[in-house]
Amino acid sequence: MVVGGLSVLLVGAWLLVRSAVVIALTFGLSRVVVGATVVAFGTSAPEFVISLVASVGDSPGLAVGNVVGSNVANVALVLGLAAVLSPMHVSPRLLRWEIPVLVAATTAVLLAGANGHLARWVGLLLFGVCLVGYLVASVLLVPEPSVLTVEVDEIPEDEPEASSTHLGRTSGLLVVGLTALAAGAAVAVEGATSIAQEVGMSDLAIGVSVVAVGTSLPEIATTLVAAARREHDIAVANAVGSNIFNLFGVLGATALVAPLSLDQSMYQFEMVALALSSVVLVPIVMFHTHSLVDRREGGALLIGYGVFMVLVLARA
Repeated sequence: MVVGGLSVLLVGAWLLVRSAVVIALTFGLSRVVVGATVVAFGTSAPEFVISLVASVGDSPGLAVGNVVGSNVANVALVLGLAAVLSPMHVSPRLLRWEIPVLVAATTAVLLAGANGHLARWVGLLLFGVCLVGYLVASVLLVPEPSVLTVEVDEIPEDEPEASSTHLGRTSGLLVVGLTALAAGAAVAVEGATSIAQEVGMSDLAIGVSVVAVGTSLPEIATTLVAAARREHDIAVANAVGSNIFNLFGVLGATALVAPLSLDQSMYQFEMVALALSSVVLVPIVMFHTHSLVDRREGGALLIGYGVFMVLVLARA
């Protein structure tokens, strides 16, 4: 199941990146906007489904641990791997908008859960107000026009009918890619979770480690494919946007459906790691002249994630 899920997931990642780039060019959108919204939300579909099902199934530790672990993985593991593969230039827009929103979202969740409970009204605020506001502002605050370059066969220069047909086909590929990502991740996570349960791990530990890495597989696959294609804006925006959606969308919708209880022991380590995963992006991007995430920093992120996983398993 793990091997089969990964195979489907990789195909979905390739389709998603390719179609998202074409759609961005067609509508004059920047890669950052597409990466931080369409691609990011699509790759967060597994987190959304798994946390929602876990919450309804009375497994709040799995639901919350999945989001916390996924956010840490998206920064330390996903961006670390991508930077080692191909040093990435980061759009200044991310530092001006998406990264501050991520820091604010992380702060809001940490404060909201400090009493050990995420009530329905908190979920409504996160999902219905913060997420919608972020989406609207992301579209209205686009400062740069599209500067995408794609292969000549991706956008036909025929009459409008041909272009419309091509756009419809590309949109279909986008949906297929998103579906393959969600399905592949679900199958891989099911297999990995079964292995973890055989070992005797707790719901929280499974959520933060095995399930979190599994539901981050779409981000890993999509970001690595984007990095390999030199689509750096999509690669970084995907990871940042996914984290925003996890906090506002996944936790918000989950708490709205079924109020969540938070194990306060998480504030001794897991929640601290969540905060660091958001804040660490600021100095990494800000202190580079060209807003670069290089191989050295990618390696440091990977080492940090390795330490995080060792400590999570030790606590489990």
